[in-house]
Amino acid sequence: MRNYKIYAVSILGMSVAIIASFHIYHFVYKELSVDKFHEKRKDIYRLVNNSSNTNTQSVTTFLPVGPTLKRKIPEVKNYSRITTYAEPHKLKNEAGIELKASPRFTDPSFFELLNFDLKEGSLSKFADTPNGILISEKLTNGLFGSQNPIGKQLIISKYRGESKWSLEVVGVLKNIPEESTIQGDCFINNESLEILAGKGYEIRPWNYGVVELFIHAPDIRDLKEFTEKVKNLTVDEANLMRNPKYPMKIEHFDIEFQRLDKMYFHSTNIREQKNKGSLQFVKIISIVGLLALLLAISNYIVMNLGLSLTRVKEFKIKRYLGTSKKQVFLQFIIESVLNAMVCFALALITYPLLSKAIAHLIGVEYHLKLEKDYILILSFLLIILFIGFTIGVFQYFLSYHSVFSINKTQTSNSWMTKRVLINFQLFLFIGLIISMLFIRKQVNYIETKDIGFNFKNVLGVIPDKYGEELKNELLSKSYVEKIAGGQTIFKTEYRLDDVTIQSTQEKVKSMIVLGDADYLELYDIELLYGKTLNTSKLQTFYNWTGNLVQRNGTVEVLVNEEFVKRANLKNPIGTPLYVNSNSVIVGVFKNINNTPLYESIQPIVIGYDFSFFTSMFQVRFKEGYKSQVMDDIASVFNRNNASFDYIKDFIEYIDYEDIYKKELQLKRLLEAFTVIVLFISILGLVAISLFITNSKTKEIGIRKVNGATINEIMFMLNKDFIKWVVGSFILACPITYYVLKNWLENFAYKTALSWWVFALAGAFTLIITLLAVSWQTYRAAKQNPVKSLRDE
Repeated sequence: MRNYKIYAVSILGMSVAIIASFHIYHFVYKELSVDKFHEKRKDIYRLVNNSSNTNTQSVTTFLPVGPTLKRKIPEVKNYSRITTYAEPHKLKNEAGIELKASPRFTDPSFFELLNFDLKEGSLSKFADTPNGILISEKLTNGLFGSQNPIGKQLIISKYRGESKWSLEVVGVLKNIPEESTIQGDCFINNESLEILAGKGYEIRPWNYGVVELFIHAPDIRDLKEFTEKVKNLTVDEANLMRNPKYPMKIEHFDIEFQRLDKMYFHSTNIREQKNKGSLQFVKIISIVGLLALLLAISNYIVMNLGLSLTRVKEFKIKRYLGTSKKQVFLQFIIESVLNAMVCFALALITYPLLSKAIAHLIGVEYHLKLEKDYILILSFLLIILFIGFTIGVFQYFLSYHSVFSINKTQTSNSWMTKRVLINFQLFLFIGLIISMLFIRKQVNYIETKDIGFNFKNVLGVIPDKYGEELKNELLSKSYVEKIAGGQTIFKTEYRLDDVTIQSTQEKVKSMIVLGDADYLELYDIELLYGKTLNTSKLQTFYNWTGNLVQRNGTVEVLVNEEFVKRANLKNPIGTPLYVNSNSVIVGVFKNINNTPLYESIQPIVIGYDFSFFTSMFQVRFKEGYKSQVMDDIASVFNRNNASFDYIKDFIEYIDYEDIYKKELQLKRLLEAFTVIVLFISILGLVAISLFITNSKTKEIGIRKVNGATINEIMFMLNKDFIKWVVGSFILACPITYYVLKNWLENFAYKTALSWWVFALAGAFTLIITLLAVSWQTYRAAKQNPVKSLRDE
């Protein structure tokens, strides 16, 4: 109560750090808990396909692989298949209520291998019902309300397609936990899969890879040897059923097995998996949380050591009255633990107010529920109690000589401790400032780098069968600048196909991109020499309705500089190629970075009359008109009584926020943490400046009596702080340089580690430090020396 201002400030600094660390702890705890509720997670493996000509992996495989492995490989005790097919469907009940859902087809054994629990219904009924469906609690509430859904009929149909079939609800699943890699609102018996795949699927199961395969194999001793056995068996079985003219080659069946508990953090390149975690980000944010707690401890000790030293007389009187060392020790422990508990209570109270902002900062939102997350809360409470105990122990030993020594109060140990703790805070602050500035510099470099094309304000649209009508609708709008047929130019996922130089038979692995005569102009890609594709020629096969129109003859293509370089072409114009069909180079365009800047430029071939086809086209519009273009597209589908819900899921829009999500999250995280460190460091600097000025009050008075000016006294008091900043700067620079140099290795194109960023961080820290302490040293220097010397 006597020192309530100092107490409030010390609690404020500690509570800010503990609140931040609690949100981080919540995120890390949830991330590390993903898929942990599956009891057999260490014995379940997922088959993953590798490919040398793409930057992605796939988890789709053939339907018969699972049964074959169980039948012929003893280690495989069970299996389950689930589709990665995510096309939206319509589910309609008997009352006409309709909801959108993405069904997953699976075997009944899926719910034996994985711990997804039924709320009501029967798995045996699901196994015995070919058209059976399990729906989540969420879907149940939307479709049936409080009614019992078991035995009810649902009509399912694709958004684009008239085919419908009836399903019987045989069970209700508890909502899948948010800490699950696998998500889904409804699961249909795999026996209905042929309805989804279409005519002919049931007689060619070795030609369609549409299922994700999980196997239960608890007895695997050598995973590499097991994988080879599976590869050989699968290829042999497939070739027994496939057309001999098109055999499966073992070198083209490159697979591996991924354990279930590794899926979340080790699936960065798997294209079908939507829920993915970043172990690197978890490590970084864990370090941030740990540093926040260390800051809380160090700042609290700095703030309270001076206060403890003013209580030396109190503790000595207690000693004279019979208080033991143990009782003094317990007093320090109890006080610090109670203060830590106050900070913990503030973290819980403020959680609802800050959770949304923290979720935006981190990029993932997890919900905290007392009845479900009590272990998380209790474990963090134990950490806080340990922190409180540790602080109490530190304070006891740092105050020991002052309280128990028979000599005069000794403050040298406390003084040295304060210096170490303040230096730690300054070192951390300088390192964070440097890191934040460089990460911001790299992100700005990414956003402003000339990548060779203009991707802004472009939508990629799949028009289905309304292509011509949609094209005319959009071209009638003044804010639509250009339309071109073809695929989106920017590729986060891509494959490289062999393009053959017909004269030499040399093959160049290249990215093949569908684009028509207007494609380069729409994306502002510079044509270096040659000509663009022939418009009149394109019209003989170009079709906006989405129908496949093929013609014989030579295909005109455009290639980039990298293709010319890799193919070693001196005069590329007119060079005949084979790109799925006979082709000829008619133009060369400037290199573009059409993949994220983690990767180098790849050879690119642009053309339209390849043997594959898509009706997708690109729309360029004026800045600020994206929503109007989306409304125009929706209006065409609505006029034709067609659902726009399906199509809008397949509209592509390049957004750097999504492409460089990890870097932007890291930047925001470091910015926020830098503010926290700055706030706590200022509190610590103010506290230690108070300690210094109080301990040198009489010295200041004597110096002033002897003619010292205010500036001289301020320099005397501030020079230690300048030394600390310089020492922390010298220590922080090489460590931060090493860390940032390794981080920048993730990028093929990166900014330079400029010296001025280090200098700026050091200068900023020095200014902040002097501003934080100078007001107090100025007051001390200005004080009338009579007040400090009249008692001498």
